[in-house]
Amino acid sequence: MSESDEKLQKGIIELDKGNDKKAYGYFKDVFEGREDKLIKKVQDNPKSPTLMLDALYMIHALVWLRIAEAGVKKKDAIEHLGKAVGTVEAARTALGPLVSGLAQWAKEQDIKAVHNRALGLLAATQDLEELARKALEARKKLK
Repeated sequence: MSESDEKLQKGIIELDKGNDKKAYGYFKDVFEGREDKLIKKVQDNPKSPTLMLDALYMIHALVWLRIAEAGVKKKDAIEHLGKAVGTVEAARTALGPLVSGLAQWAKEQDIKAVHNRALGLLAATQDLEELARKALEARKKLK
């Protein structure tokens, strides 16, 4: 497990515990790290077919950051959760077909690591969208 994945996991655990500020810190670190990694990867190899996977990982970190931000800034929680939902919807709509195509290509080329990673990211995107929607609906009911 990468350092980013560990921080993401710690952030989710802190979010479950209700430690929104601590979770926000973890998610902010993950988002910034993944953003830097994507920028460097684009500069090093702009034609890499796996760039979209890194972009989707970065977007996932941003969605988690928005969810934690809603807990930290409770007054603006609906706005932040709405941003989280919008971000993950946009990612699914824009990158979903590209990642699906990459998964198919990787399967045809027998590149199991890329195939599995792409399919896992697609499933995680769907789960994250559902989670963000439920959090938004729950917050709206509190108002």
